[in-house]
Amino acid sequence: MAARDIVVIGFILFALGMGFFILNFTMNTTVDHLLNTSQINESADVRNAFSSMSTVVNRLDYVIFALFIGLTLGLIISGWFVGGNAIFMFIYFLIVSITIAICTVLSNIWVQVSESSVFGTTVVSFPTTNHILSYLPYYITVIGIIGLIVMFAKPYFEGGY
Repeated sequence: MAARDIVVIGFILFALGMGFFILNFTMNTTVDHLLNTSQINESADVRNAFSSMSTVVNRLDYVIFALFIGLTLGLIISGWFVGGNAIFMFIYFLIVSITIAICTVLSNIWVQVSESSVFGTTVVSFPTTNHILSYLPYYITVIGIIGLIVMFAKPYFEGGY
């Protein structure tokens, strides 16, 4: 079960990171275009509303970091409570290795998209997401090793855990 969680962590981080990145770019481009339109940009309330929209989408970087921490802690907790037999350690290791290879491809996709000239300075609004997704295979490796240790190296309890 915990090996599947590592696959899910990699895909969720990539999908939401890419989605939030594109959302930030789209919203900031739209807000800039609307603020430069004289018919819309006539009152201070409109300018405040549009600037608050930009502030919200610029904070989506913190959501990815909180999600990363939350998913990692969830993996550790679920790895502790799920019973693991040492026979299945090889399968766990194999699934984590395949996930690392897939996350390498996802990381390369992120780097190519984020360094594209179309997005310009959007990556500046996402320093944490950029770091996590640029080094996603390393993070997945560390999370996988932590999950492996927690799941298979916990002490045996008489109550079934």
